[in-house]
Amino acid sequence: MKLEFPAIFILAATSLVACSEKTGAIDTRILSSMREQREIVAIHYSPAPFSATTPEVRNAASAATLFGAVGGAVAAAIQAREAEQAGSEVVRDYNLQDPMLTIMHGFLERVVSNSTSPHVRQLQEAIAREHIDDLKREFYHGYIFDFKTTAWSMKQSGPLSPNHYRAYYTGRVRLLHFPEGKTEWQGTCEAEGKIENSAPTLLQLVSNSAAILKTQLDGISEACIDQLEQQFTTKP
Repeated sequence: MKLEFPAIFILAATSLVACSEKTGAIDTRILSSMREQREIVAIHYSPAPFSATTPEVRNAASAATLFGAVGGAVAAAIQAREAEQAGSEVVRDYNLQDPMLTIMHGFLERVVSNSTSPHVRQLQEAIAREHIDDLKREFYHGYIFDFKTTAWSMKQSGPLSPNHYRAYYTGRVRLLHFPEGKTEWQGTCEAEGKIENSAPTLLQLVSNSAAILKTQLDGISEACIDQLEQQFTTKP
C-alpha cells in the first residue's frame, strides 16, 4: 500500500485532544521526511465503551433529578454508568464491531496511490492503552497514524422523539512522529446513523440481530472516511 501526500494539508475539524497537538497545515519539511521513510505504521486503539440509553437507563436516573442541581449531577453519573453497562450487553448480544477498523482501512485506501510514497503497514489488533510512553517503547522512530473511536452510542433521535433511536459516533486520527511522539496532524469525524424514512424504535433497531443498527454503523463508517479524507487532502 502506497501513501500519496498532497503538497499541503489543512485540518478542517475541531480537535478532540490537547491544544498542543498540530491542527494546521503540515509543514512541507515533514512531508519530505515522510517520503523518505521505508514504512509508515497505522494502528488503532480499543474503542470507548458503547453507550445505550434505553428506557430502563433513563428510568434508573430519573429519581435523582428530584434533588436539584446535585441530584441532576448524580442522575447524569448514574445514567452514564447504566448506559455503558447496557451498551456492553448490546455489543455482546449482537456482536457489534468497532467502526474504526473499517474507517482506518477506508481512509488509507482513499489516500494511497502507486507513487513513490512509503508503504503503510496496518496493524489489525487493537492496542489497549493510548499512552505515548507505551508507543515510544513499541515504535522507536518514524511516522504512525493512530485511530480511535472516542464515542459511539445508540440513543433517542431527539428530544421530540423519545421512543425512536439512532446510532451516534465520533472518532479521531492523528499522525505521530517518533521518537518524540509529536502530533504532526490530526482529524476528527462525527456522524449519526442515517434514517431512511422514519427513525426506528428501539425494538426495530435491534431486531434481526440488530440489522438496522449495524447498517447505520456502516453508513457512519463511510461518512467518517469522507470527512477524514477531506480534512487530510483539502488544499487552501
